[in-house]
Amino acid sequence: MTVLEEPDESETPVLGPGFMLWQVTNGWQRLIRAALAPTGLTYVQIVLLAGLKDQLAAGAAVSQSALAQALGADPMMTSQVLRTLETAGLIKRERNPADTRSRLLSLTPAGKARLADALPLIAEVDREFFDVLGRREDKFLKAMRRLWRKQRLVGLAHEPPEKTAAKPEPKPIAPPKKKRPARPKTAPAD
Repeated sequence: MTVLEEPDESETPVLGPGFMLWQVTNGWQRLIRAALAPTGLTYVQIVLLAGLKDQLAAGAAVSQSALAQALGADPMMTSQVLRTLETAGLIKRERNPADTRSRLLSLTPAGKARLADALPLIAEVDREFFDVLGRREDKFLKAMRRLWRKQRLVGLAHEPPEKTAAKPEPKPIAPPKKKRPARPKTAPAD
């Protein structure tokens, strides 16, 4: 069977579409890692750089949490990856004067250049990897967007709303519990 022929129904794994998605994702990730190796960047780093570039182009100040939320990314992972990008000189993270808990992000010239080098590599991998879909690529993308949107909406429904106006009230500190004096030990009765 050539790659372009219709798949045989007997190829459908017992574990279903989740297994197939996992296998396809693994194959795509191998190609992306190989293509990006010369840039020294990971796909996640590029996603954050590209997301930051898009957010900045919209004219807004971009915080770490806003970037994570816009991309549907885990805030803790986003923070860790952004620290790595800052250490590499690709972004700057500065305290937000309006909210000292928040960090505002900007791209450095080196970050813009590395992103510009990486994006065509990703586009080429995507073009080659998904060309097997031919005319059906639009339907595939539409289905993927539906899955992505559903997953984002489910994730957002479980996250508490972000507090941007004021710092939360500190929890009151409970007074220390008083210790009871130890009871004197008595001798056992005979």
